[in-house]
Amino acid sequence: MEICEAKEKVVLAGKRLVETGLIARTWGNVSCRVDENKFVITPSGRAYETLTPDEIVTVNINDESFEGSIEPSSEKGVHAAAYSERKDINFIIHTHQLNASALSPLGLNIEVISSEAFDALGGNIIFVPYGLPGTKTLKMNVASAISSTGSKAYLMQAHGALCLGENDEEAFSVASMMEKVCHDYLVNRYLEVSDRSSFDPDELKDYYVNHYGNQGFTAGLEVKYLYCSVREGDSFSFYLSGGETMAPKSCNPEPKSDVKISLENPDYGNIEEREAAAIHCAIYRKRNDLGAIVHSLLPDILSVSRTGRAVYPMIDDFAQIIGVNTRVAFPDYKATPEKVAGEILSKMKKRHAVILAGNGALCCGPDSSDAVAAEIIFEKNCRAVIAADLFGRGRPINPRECLLMRHIYLTRYSKLATSAK
Repeated sequence: MEICEAKEKVVLAGKRLVETGLIARTWGNVSCRVDENKFVITPSGRAYETLTPDEIVTVNINDESFEGSIEPSSEKGVHAAAYSERKDINFIIHTHQLNASALSPLGLNIEVISSEAFDALGGNIIFVPYGLPGTKTLKMNVASAISSTGSKAYLMQAHGALCLGENDEEAFSVASMMEKVCHDYLVNRYLEVSDRSSFDPDELKDYYVNHYGNQGFTAGLEVKYLYCSVREGDSFSFYLSGGETMAPKSCNPEPKSDVKISLENPDYGNIEEREAAAIHCAIYRKRNDLGAIVHSLLPDILSVSRTGRAVYPMIDDFAQIIGVNTRVAFPDYKATPEKVAGEILSKMKKRHAVILAGNGALCCGPDSSDAVAAEIIFEKNCRAVIAADLFGRGRPINPRECLLMRHIYLTRYSKLATSAK
């Protein structure tokens, strides 16, 4: 295949992955084989929506050297290993898709029961032992798994899905089918341990809380929506409307849903809105590094918040983007906004999220895109926590490795992503 054609395919695939929800922001990577010695791959830290063929990097399969000044994905070694081991593979997608990522910490090969799915995936979903992102350990673990099976679907522990294909269409088919199989695998496990005959998402969440949480913990706890905001200098836009995901980007542009509020005088709206705005204001005054706040009430996040337990990284992008853990705040919403904010801030030091006991979580970031990313990752990690309880296996990533990933992300990757915006 000509290099220009391969680059075009990678660009189109990246945009398609975002459109289908299999990836978000700059997470994951896509590559296409050019010949037996070369492949092209997405660059590091650049958004798929605006990606151009000139930004796609050509990499040598044998030594991973690359052409040009643009840095290729840090996972180029994983792609090189796959192309080296499997001559039948010409296109690779690595995603952090929700259900596959949530099952990745379990350390299981996933048996594919459906003949249709088995044929689409080329076999069962194969487990790949953990290695830090971008390391030789991860590359060698992938190479070992791929060399011993003809499957096209792999779960890299605590990291995400690796989907192989003879071409881009097959790789997409593998990614989509893999997500369905992982969802069904989780549901079947819930039905097995709960002795239920049908699946209801709300009942699963309640089962988890009752099984893992503190009995009676949620009694008397107030669910209070704190809304979302985006900072703009000495003021912030306060968002009062939203859908299932309470992220600023998803708020409907109603007249009162985008209100400018001064950090000096957050006096706005009715009592509930005024108290929430004052909490945001107090957080911004203490955390100059934050530019957006999202109060998330997504089902998995809300369920985990109802246990009253801290959350630790089950997947590595949680450690990178949110922190080494997420602690639980116990705000007394009848107290002054300053006291509520003080409790939240005390549990959110050096982190980009905090659990609100029984009330979801606040997910934050330098801008609205980062805050939304924190929410997406938090949801995925909470689903991994729930899965670990259902299966009775899987544990958080080693704290030292979490610290290392967090440091690398803050000092290198986030700056690279910011410069590319």
